[in-house]
Amino acid sequence: MFKNVKVKRIIKRTVFPAISLLNKIIPKRDDYILLYSANGGIRHNLRPLYDYLLEHSYDSKYRIICGIESLKYKEQEKRVVFVDRYHSIFFFLRATHVYYTTGQLPIKPSKRQTVIHLDHGATNFKACGKLSKINNGEEFYFTYYAAPSEVYRKIVVAEYGCRESNVLINGEPVLDVFFEQTKSYGLGGYKRIGIWVPTFRQSDSAGYNDSSESLVPLFTPEEYADLNEKLKFFDMKLIIKLHSGQNLNDYDAQTFSHLELLSDNDFVRKGYQLYLLLKQMDFLIADYSSVFLQFLLLDKPIGFVVPDIEEYTQRRGFVFENPLEYMPGDIIKTKEQLYHFLEDISLGKDGYMEERHRVCDKVHTYRDGKNTRRVLEFSGITQ
Repeated sequence: MFKNVKVKRIIKRTVFPAISLLNKIIPKRDDYILLYSANGGIRHNLRPLYDYLLEHSYDSKYRIICGIESLKYKEQEKRVVFVDRYHSIFFFLRATHVYYTTGQLPIKPSKRQTVIHLDHGATNFKACGKLSKINNGEEFYFTYYAAPSEVYRKIVVAEYGCRESNVLINGEPVLDVFFEQTKSYGLGGYKRIGIWVPTFRQSDSAGYNDSSESLVPLFTPEEYADLNEKLKFFDMKLIIKLHSGQNLNDYDAQTFSHLELLSDNDFVRKGYQLYLLLKQMDFLIADYSSVFLQFLLLDKPIGFVVPDIEEYTQRRGFVFENPLEYMPGDIIKTKEQLYHFLEDISLGKDGYMEERHRVCDKVHTYRDGKNTRRVLEFSGITQ
């Protein structure tokens, strides 16, 4: 809710305990649904809920409130109410149904509320919460955390200090799009198209410094042209989408004939929606982001660019004791290994299909495209 990590900790310890006590006695309205995002607008796992509620006219029965970081992210939709993060507190105190994605309001739910934390990547891979090296204090401010499979139940308990009964096995609403008929982007007539999604390694706003690796691992800005030449040779297009939390001190939006480097804001400005775009991709290049575990549902090749895995393990860590067991694809630590992976993709080689299926079976319980409807019904929201 607050950008400065130190200020956030102080306010959580001093102001919000009183608000939590107040929340216990204030009556709740069953016709209030609060969708809250502390970072940006309605996005990630809240976006499919927002769309589903409006497409199915839930606004005729419920008052839908969207709590967002700032009203500069407000949408021109008259059927919902947009409020900033501060006014979100008022609606939280009245709402029976609350959904979170990026960040939570540090208020303990009352027994008359159902507060569900959807996160923005519940298929966690890197350590978060109490499992990480960063101490953000108390983070258990939900009734349920929506996890994708039983593998995550004990992980969520360790991350948030909640009980196993606070973990709901549901699947991520944002992944429903993988099972739907959707539009396609005009990306050109390349033989193969892929996306590279490096996670953030340095973030002032989140208080992380997880690695000394460069903005695009393995490459300096002066070497992007060399990567483009390789892609041109293989007749491939590669989109590099930087993480929204990444420091952008060395960032300069660049577009080559076969390579696009985009910050999260530039990615959005181009009209891309990540999960729609992922459906069109022939392959994914990842590292420690939860996106690769989500991408398993599409059953396409994955390469892992992880030259800093030892350093990252020491500074940040992972939710799995043996992370390599959950990385079904080429482990890449040099440019030469990356180029070999790209060559295999160009030739249609795929040596990790069985491994992808094994990991997918572990981390995804539901593959029916009904995660959104299921999590609404769980809270008792009906048409």
